[in-house]
Amino acid sequence: MEFLREATKVEALDHETLAGVVDNTLNRARHDLAALRLQRFDRGPRAWTVAAGLPMYVALFGRDTLTTAQQSAMLGPEILRGTLPVMAEWQGTKDNAWRDEQPGRILHEAHPGPLSMLQYKPKDRYYGTLTAPALFCTALGHLWQWTGDRDAVEPMIKPAMAALEWLDTHAFDEKLGFHLVATRSKDGLKNQTWKDSDEGIVEEDGRTAEHPVATCEEQGIIHAARHAMAQILESFGHEDEAKRQRAAAEALKARFDATFWMDDIGSFAMALARDGHLIRSVGSNGLRCVGSGIVEDERIPRLLERSFAPDLFSGWGIRTLSSDHPAYNPYAYHRGTVWPVEHGPFAMGCQRHGAHDRVEQIARAQFEIASAFDQYRLPECFSGHARDKAHPFPATYPQSNSPQAWSASTAITLTQTLLGMQPFAPLGLLLLDPHLPTWLPELSVRALRVGAASVSLRFWRDAAGTTQFEVLQMDGKLSVVRAVTTWRDVFAPLDDVASRFT
Repeated sequence: MEFLREATKVEALDHETLAGVVDNTLNRARHDLAALRLQRFDRGPRAWTVAAGLPMYVALFGRDTLTTAQQSAMLGPEILRGTLPVMAEWQGTKDNAWRDEQPGRILHEAHPGPLSMLQYKPKDRYYGTLTAPALFCTALGHLWQWTGDRDAVEPMIKPAMAALEWLDTHAFDEKLGFHLVATRSKDGLKNQTWKDSDEGIVEEDGRTAEHPVATCEEQGIIHAARHAMAQILESFGHEDEAKRQRAAAEALKARFDATFWMDDIGSFAMALARDGHLIRSVGSNGLRCVGSGIVEDERIPRLLERSFAPDLFSGWGIRTLSSDHPAYNPYAYHRGTVWPVEHGPFAMGCQRHGAHDRVEQIARAQFEIASAFDQYRLPECFSGHARDKAHPFPATYPQSNSPQAWSASTAITLTQTLLGMQPFAPLGLLLLDPHLPTWLPELSVRALRVGAASVSLRFWRDAAGTTQFEVLQMDGKLSVVRAVTTWRDVFAPLDDVASRFT
């Protein structure tokens, strides 16, 4: 109840546009996040974590919960404050092949129940993920930017650095120059990347790829993790390590561009196989890279053009796999369905590169999807059918979880992106670059918390189509500045941010 009472209130009521849908979707998201709370992991009334989803994932998940925590931060820092300590407590401490556990590795999932207790499956505490260790670092970066709370952030630096050490020690292939990992457990996950189904990564001819593979989006997530940690390390007096992390990130970015970019297609290869050949399939993975900052600026226009072509953009969202691919199936978990959770990073990446038309396209499709499902709730995923007269609304994926925590948080991230909202709580600064579309002409954000301050804002489109804003109420000290924020600004040294924007 504290969360529902204190969380940021977003109001977008307008009966002539989609604003009412936005309002209902955001309200549904707030209540779903509260309902998914895993109370046995509470760290206090204002520090808690969530289950991944219902009905199949009522358990503690690493990448799902870390994604949810950072995507929902505009509502408040409660899930960040609760999730990071829990993940640190469950962090790997020993080498256990049955669990795919190694020191420093962040949890993938932890299930209660008889199968887990009897060790029939290793999922009472299972670590088979490449994604979660890097997400721990970016989530910590969000906690720092939204709260500026040194007492909360400092104890998490050591586990974050241990997670990066695991990535460098156990998941980095020196020959390839990229990160990939394979299961060591007879009952472990075959594919330990974001698309973790066995058939999630496919060769150009439709065959399932041999694992492990270095997928493009995982390199991007690790790139972002290093920059997030560099900003924190600088703020806590660890300048030498911060420089090392920034240098490693930039070196990865250069290798990535030279290796993964397919100039004849205008996109990134889905993955790099361990034998060194490119898996030239095209799916949502490439667009996911834009949000992580790993894409060179000159690649953005062609990558966006390719990503929004009809074989990828269904009209409802970006498919996980091109509909022209021989392995495409609109009902396949990671080979043709559309996942709302991917669209937060899609939109954020487009916004940070000034592609506001694409942000609007992504956001509109996702809010319209919410209106097509029960209670304005974004599902885990839905079919990849094209939006046309034969398919006036998307088909349901039969096993889709609803509510799903990271889908709920996507609606919040999309709203934050439309407002161009970037907090720097350690500086007492909130940057805004709002671009409201015609279908969302007015929006109010009440009791937004940045550090110790709280601010209420009103946004509206003027006659010329420019989005204006005003501060309605301010409690505490906070500078609210209109400014364009690029990806480089987000995790830049805070001294540089202060010199540019204050």
